[in-house]
Amino acid sequence: MQATGLRYFLAVARTGSIAAASTQLNVAASAISRQIANLEAELDCVLFERRPRGMVPSPAGELLAQHAHQMLIRSEQVVAEIRELEGLARGLIRVASSEGFSLDIVPSAVASFHAAHPGLRFEVTVLPPAQVTQMVAAGEADLGITFALAPTTQVEVLYDGQVDMRVLAAPDHPLARAKVVQLSELPHYPVALPTRDTTLRQVFDAACLHEGIVIEPVLTANNLATQLPFVRRSRGLALMSALSVRTPVDLNALISLPIRARASLARGIQIQAMRDRRLPRAVRGFLRQLMDALPPAGAG
Repeated sequence: MQATGLRYFLAVARTGSIAAASTQLNVAASAISRQIANLEAELDCVLFERRPRGMVPSPAGELLAQHAHQMLIRSEQVVAEIRELEGLARGLIRVASSEGFSLDIVPSAVASFHAAHPGLRFEVTVLPPAQVTQMVAAGEADLGITFALAPTTQVEVLYDGQVDMRVLAAPDHPLARAKVVQLSELPHYPVALPTRDTTLRQVFDAACLHEGIVIEPVLTANNLATQLPFVRRSRGLALMSALSVRTPVDLNALISLPIRARASLARGIQIQAMRDRRLPRAVRGFLRQLMDALPPAGAG
């Protein structure tokens, strides 16, 4: 079995159709279809069940997908190790990130690391926390950086820390000069919050419930970028991680204020890698760059 055929097969298994795999791989659909037909002929079995809404791996296809996935991961690792032996400063670092780290922490780390190692390329995928872990566990990302509330056994945790929640406001907001904002003050102002499936919203709602506080957000958004203009252009407030928007705060475009509540508003941060995988040298170096931008492991 050729690596190209397995790669095309795996793309169809993941996307559910030849057309979607063609778009993902930037390869003609006819070439993908031909490779799959060759695999089915070589193995003398049907690898996909063709359904009206897409293609689903057959039992044989499921077995082949597991093999193909592991083989491609090993191939990528060998290539990376060969390049290290040859002293080539080239390669691709794949990072899966929760959105809170994708606004500032990850791109800043990429910029700094690329300045020192210009031959490296980076691929950043922004996903909800659980999907970050899934992507890392499947070997589809070298590193994952995410907010985590529950322990996970799917991956190896390389960094485990905590970060506090902060209130964001415009520089001319009435609370801008406050040393600390009480949770009980928030109902007096328009508030922007993320959707209920986010770790920040879950921690925030639990703290409000603990104090019997009811907050009806003026704006609910499933991404942080939507909340920032609302804060800048209104007397509104938003709740974010202290790490999410360092640059706008440093440039005085926003004010970041500590918030006090009876219940903890801290969230766990993790950097994750695929369990039992030896990370390439470039990835290990970038891991150190990321960790330098985070609070010391175990710190609140």
